[in-house]
Amino acid sequence: MPDATHPNGGKVQGRVLLVEDDRMSRMLVTGHIEQLGYTVESAGNGADAYTMLRENPARADIVVSDRMMPVMDGLALTRRIKRDPALQALPVVLLTGAAEAADIADGVAAGAFYYLTKPVEPALLAQVLESARKEIVRTQRIREVLASHQGAFSNMQEVKFALTAPSEVEGVAGLLASLAPVPEKILPGLIDLIGNAVEHGRLRIGLEAKHSLTESGQFDAEIQRRMQDPAYGGLVLASAVRAADGIRFMVKDPGVGFNWRRFIHPDPSRANAASGRGIARAAIIFDRVVYNEEGNLAVALHTPRRSERW
Repeated sequence: MPDATHPNGGKVQGRVLLVEDDRMSRMLVTGHIEQLGYTVESAGNGADAYTMLRENPARADIVVSDRMMPVMDGLALTRRIKRDPALQALPVVLLTGAAEAADIADGVAAGAFYYLTKPVEPALLAQVLESARKEIVRTQRIREVLASHQGAFSNMQEVKFALTAPSEVEGVAGLLASLAPVPEKILPGLIDLIGNAVEHGRLRIGLEAKHSLTESGQFDAEIQRRMQDPAYGGLVLASAVRAADGIRFMVKDPGVGFNWRRFIHPDPSRANAASGRGIARAAIIFDRVVYNEEGNLAVALHTPRRSERW
């Protein structure tokens, strides 16, 4: 992230490449992003944006792209970015005029970090960009872990971990993902499944409570409080085993479960929600995700394919 001064006098939060063919929409979204302390560079279509990024991969920290555009749309741009080793760590936020379940699924499958509907809500845009900034740091940290472990894990047939805290989720997910030929592809899905097991299953923070705590800025404090409370005990067990049909990942939590069928498919009504979309994302990333009847055991199947890529 650049350590520079923004024209508004504050520290630059990051660099955003905005890809939008409509001039008025481009001006409106640019204004929102700049008010949040980011510098903005723009392109009129995906082809121009990809050329700009190929010329200088360091020119942007985050890409915000319209879904529908001439020449190259946002979905094709996302796929190009995720297939390019020099660019694939860039978080891509897709904008769309109408959130359909199929559109959301296509965007997530292509590797999009988030999906926002127009008109963009400034408060939600701020949350998404902040999450994207954290994703950059997390991706770099986990890549270092993957690089040091994947060689050993490629020969491992079965592995199991026990964890209790949200701070352990990324590390465990990274190690489990190392069993796959392309760990980065399934890593977000593992983080979603294991994170849900810790937050909802062990610490019993439901969707509504998480939204309320996040809005009030009390989420981290509540996590710490429950971590110290013996009423919220038990272990989350995360494991993986190689099988004839692929790699099976299992996540078991000590909670009472939840109605997972409400969250397993992309829901346009939650397209602009700040939380509650992780399980649907995991179901798209993996070949199959199912829960037991109670909803406290998730099984995800990943079938590696030859020359696998985004």
